[in-house]
Amino acid sequence: MARREDIYDVCVVGAGIEGSSTARYLASRKKKTLLLEQFPLPHARGSSHGHSRIVRYGYPEDFHVALMPEAFEIWSEVEKKYGKPLIKKCGLLTIDEPPYADVAQVITNVRGVGKECIPLSAEESNKRFPGLNFSPDDSCALEQDSGLIDANSALKAMQEQFVEFGGILHDREKVLDIEPGTVVSIKTVNNTYKARSVVITVGPWVNKVLNPLGVTIPLSIQRMSVCYWPVTEPHLYSADKFPAYIFCAPLGCRKTHVYGFPINEYPGLIKICPHKGTDIPSADHRDSCTPQEDPNVQFTAKVIKARFPGVKPEPSIVESCIYSVTPDHLFVMDKHPEFRNIVIGAGFSGHGFKMAPVVGKILSQMALGEKVSYDVLPFRLSRFTSFGRSKSSL
Repeated sequence: MARREDIYDVCVVGAGIEGSSTARYLASRKKKTLLLEQFPLPHARGSSHGHSRIVRYGYPEDFHVALMPEAFEIWSEVEKKYGKPLIKKCGLLTIDEPPYADVAQVITNVRGVGKECIPLSAEESNKRFPGLNFSPDDSCALEQDSGLIDANSALKAMQEQFVEFGGILHDREKVLDIEPGTVVSIKTVNNTYKARSVVITVGPWVNKVLNPLGVTIPLSIQRMSVCYWPVTEPHLYSADKFPAYIFCAPLGCRKTHVYGFPINEYPGLIKICPHKGTDIPSADHRDSCTPQEDPNVQFTAKVIKARFPGVKPEPSIVESCIYSVTPDHLFVMDKHPEFRNIVIGAGFSGHGFKMAPVVGKILSQMALGEKVSYDVLPFRLSRFTSFGRSKSSL
């Protein structure tokens, strides 16, 4: 029998941004928390590294927008405690094509949480942002309180503050087995730990952990090409003049979205990326092909040639990141259908970084058996018909 003092309140498996946010929230609540990470920290093998992620209120789905006011509040707390800027409010421009359903809903939803969202015609957008060529059919929405967050620094801040709050962080400690029970046993390469609850936030490795527990989440694992392009007219793309942006409608006949930022990371280079990756068997195969073989990079080059007059359509740097995506592109935030003290967080790629502080709160509340503060119906595991042994209910 483990001694009471040897049992953690919660063990969080996976120290990406969602796991680190969860662990920080738990430790801030004075819960005895262990955070385990399989790789040496910091690392670039998952989905939480890099220098820029979009932070915004605007989504067509109101349940996404509902998470953002508190997410921004907690990010502000983290930033203040960290002592360095994390968020740059350069604005966020959503660009849509007819019938404009997405941009119209974005405007409604952003205003619904009390934030300004300015509708812009293509003509107005061309005057305001000469670094982009807008089609006459484009309709845009500008969120001035949105922008970008420094991902590496934000993750570091979360982990440092978790430890400051009294949490225990172990990297280089891959989990080999989770044995359910009133007290859960977590076996790693180095040790066996006991916890009253476990939160699993291991990104694209989630099914390796869940399969022995009888659950499989239908995830697509994709290698994403993170592209940086040389700028010929840098004055058009500085952060004080040019916003982050999202083409929320597919461009042309190819169902690939494009998003990007002002000049921020590498001098003279701008980050413009396809929001679609190349399917791979697992995250461990991330580097099995080269970016030059990615048709999404080639497509993005065509978009740049047509849309960005001050950018060369030949990438100078192409880095890699992993997306793990559910069929409906929504998160999984739920308890295991049978073992109710095992909580699952997965499928956050593409949206999850900005929402991580509130995701951490939700997963923590589930792990502690508390009432969840938000509507989690869209994120339940039971929406998939063949995920495992039985349907989940909260």
